[in-house]
Amino acid sequence: MLRNKMLAVVAGTLALCTSNVWAQGSTVAASSASRAVKGFAAGSFESPVAFGMDWGSVGAGVFAQTLGSTSDGSAAVAFGLGDADEYVGLETAAVFSSLTGHGSDDSFGDSGSFGFKLHTNLPGYAAFGVGVVGAGEWGSDGYKNANESSVYAVGSKAFKVGSKVAIVNLGAGDGVFNKPGKKGIGVFGSGAFYFTNWLSVIGEYSGRFVNAAISVAPLPTILPLTITVGAINLTGKYDGDVEIGGTIGIGYSFK
Repeated sequence: MLRNKMLAVVAGTLALCTSNVWAQGSTVAASSASRAVKGFAAGSFESPVAFGMDWGSVGAGVFAQTLGSTSDGSAAVAFGLGDADEYVGLETAAVFSSLTGHGSDDSFGDSGSFGFKLHTNLPGYAAFGVGVVGAGEWGSDGYKNANESSVYAVGSKAFKVGSKVAIVNLGAGDGVFNKPGKKGIGVFGSGAFYFTNWLSVIGEYSGRFVNAAISVAPLPTILPLTITVGAINLTGKYDGDVEIGGTIGIGYSFK
């Protein structure tokens, strides 16, 4: 079970630290009258979104999760290339697998992998992306054996619900996006409802676990900082307990 949870940690770090800070923010901002807002709540917890970084955007974040009687996490840094409005953007991230070494044989930075996502913005506050997580792994053989490379495709759309905003993400992928030990393609999806630009609630099926989270941008007019905390594996699948996870991410656009 520990191995499956560490896979979720890696996928969650990529989804949140490299996508939510700017992708969700730019989408919600398009539906907002305020141009002064810098921080936005997240639109997904562990599963990918189609919106992403392009040229001039950088970000970083950490993801931590309880693992039974202990806890561990991962960290990521990311940057964007291209232009998702005109053609396509390329989001590139480096993920470091362990923050503390607990739950693994590695110290911070000893193991990790890369993630890439090609994405394009579509009319109607929508986007489509294809990507890979767990590519180019480095570090111990145990880490490599536990975290296979996984590819995915995902579509996202933001829309108004009265005076509020919601985001829906739906995708499919193999590896970490499918049931443990099962070959082929699994389906994942998430939805976020925004009470304001800086507060959202999230429901999600990651392809393995049912999750729920709340996300907040505590300093929305000052700093592009997003904090998301949630419950992982709410249905107790694979003889596992409900775990708690959280992400802190920050991003900047120099456009």
